[in-house]
Amino acid sequence: MIFSAALIALEFLTPLRVRRVEHWSDQAFGTALGWFPAVGLLIGLMLLALDRVLALFLPLAPASALLVAALALLSGGLHLDGVADTADGLAVQGDRARRLGVMSEGNIGPAGVMSLALVLLVQWSAFVSLDAPLRSAAIVLAPALGRWAATPVAVLFRPARPRGIGHAFQQGVWPVAAPLSAVLIVVASVALFGPAGLVLPVVAAAAGLLIAAAAARMLDGVTGDTFGASIEVAQAASLLFFVAAGNTGWLQSALLR
Repeated sequence: MIFSAALIALEFLTPLRVRRVEHWSDQAFGTALGWFPAVGLLIGLMLLALDRVLALFLPLAPASALLVAALALLSGGLHLDGVADTADGLAVQGDRARRLGVMSEGNIGPAGVMSLALVLLVQWSAFVSLDAPLRSAAIVLAPALGRWAATPVAVLFRPARPRGIGHAFQQGVWPVAAPLSAVLIVVASVALFGPAGLVLPVVAAAAGLLIAAAAARMLDGVTGDTFGASIEVAQAASLLFFVAAGNTGWLQSALLR
């Protein structure tokens, strides 16, 4: 089941399809959460390859815009949709049922548009500001940090609905997914940044939990959209943290230059 869960994670988090699966059990889908950081690393490596190619032809600003676009495409826009739906749901004046109904509709309102613009702007500005030798490692690790943030959200918050992604994650987060996810992100962070990299999963988790806490307060739990929003915000926060660390000079890549 563990390795089958890796394929589920790959197919859920990216547009890639390596097999035809019509239905996943909640347990299998929840177990896939453990592989989210690994899929994030794969996305990050693809972004790094693109960044190296773009650097040959384009200035940093347009190249960074294409990186943001590629990051959205490589995840199928899944998490950005969660950002918009969560923002629209939380902006609604009404009870829990009304908020959940708005989030289920999938139509983007003013709050959703604003939240998308802010998240994408933060990501673009961070890519523009990242310089060597930190840039390559940050590009690789940021998507993994964002996707890792889904694990602490699944551990600490109950689902808002009796079925759906939020429920599935909670069903499968133990006993395999939570420790596997933690091990993968810690190993990747330390491999790329040495012992100082241990702070990076904490930063990403804190950002993701902040969004989840705001949603859980109004929805009495979290939904699939909440997980998507947590991933995107954690990813953006990680990129900003890399920029700040690069400006102060205390974080150095131990592997990529």
